[in-house]
Amino acid sequence: MSAPAAHQAEVPVQAGPHALVLGIQLSPQWGTAIRRALDDVLGDEPDIEIVDVPVEGDPVRRPQILLTGPGLQTEQPTAWFTGVEWVHTVSAGIDSYPSWLLSAPTVTCSRGLHATQISEWVVTALLTEARRDPWISAPVTYARPPVGGLLAGSTLGIVGLGEIGQAVARRALALEVDVVAVRRRDRPTPVDGVRLLPDLASLLSVSDAVLLSAAATPETRHIINETTLRQVKPGVHLLNIARGTLVDQDALRPALDDGRVRAASLDVTVPDPLPAGHWLFDHPRVRISPHVSGWAPRLEQAIARRFRENLLRYRAGQPLIGLVDPTLGY
Repeated sequence: MSAPAAHQAEVPVQAGPHALVLGIQLSPQWGTAIRRALDDVLGDEPDIEIVDVPVEGDPVRRPQILLTGPGLQTEQPTAWFTGVEWVHTVSAGIDSYPSWLLSAPTVTCSRGLHATQISEWVVTALLTEARRDPWISAPVTYARPPVGGLLAGSTLGIVGLGEIGQAVARRALALEVDVVAVRRRDRPTPVDGVRLLPDLASLLSVSDAVLLSAAATPETRHIINETTLRQVKPGVHLLNIARGTLVDQDALRPALDDGRVRAASLDVTVPDPLPAGHWLFDHPRVRISPHVSGWAPRLEQAIARRFRENLLRYRAGQPLIGLVDPTLGY
């Protein structure tokens, strides 16, 4: 399978009276709101026919473009998929999609649309753990203020310096946090003030807090494990907004128990969601949110606008935003 960039020259310019068929296959959780948003942004676009793609069977017309999300695709492609020239996913990660879906000539995702809200989730978690401020509803007298700390002057290590990592870095730097990072590719830092370190061990040894914001790939599976948890700065705060598979939860538990990990703020877990009674719910050092750090008001409209922008580029034969390389996994 060749990388998407190599396919850009093959994207045809759509012209003439023939309608461009856009297929939509989304779960009820996403489908209704995104379909409504698409109707709004594509209302003035001529020659667009939108068809629903069922999980079983064929759509009424074979789409050239497929807009989809996680959770509905079958294990094997059906005949209609052979005509799909471009797949766009409403999510930023592609780890939950079957490989056949990513074999289309061009694949794009909604990368970057979640960066602002996720970065605010991270800052909230960092400040909550650092400050530990008491809120009272009646007069209280303290012999001395309760133990807390300052986020300013601490070091945040970011694993994965994509658009989310960059958004977090900018906000952390504004709070006078020292930011270090590791990234998969050997490239200069995209954010002034962020120091790139040579490897994960170097980052773990100096970081008061570690943010996991890398894509879920075979290489990143369990990058936080029994070995790397022995390399952390004692009392580290671990934050994960990427995928639960980046953390070996069996190895995390003793690290939480003995204080090597002072706190874990997790928006993603394995499984996701966790079943009732899971030990992570009850551990006093763990905070969990239900995979909502990427949500924001009018997110569906942002997804629809991104798709429309890419649609205009597609029709003009221009490079698309959010191109995915399935061989890399992001």
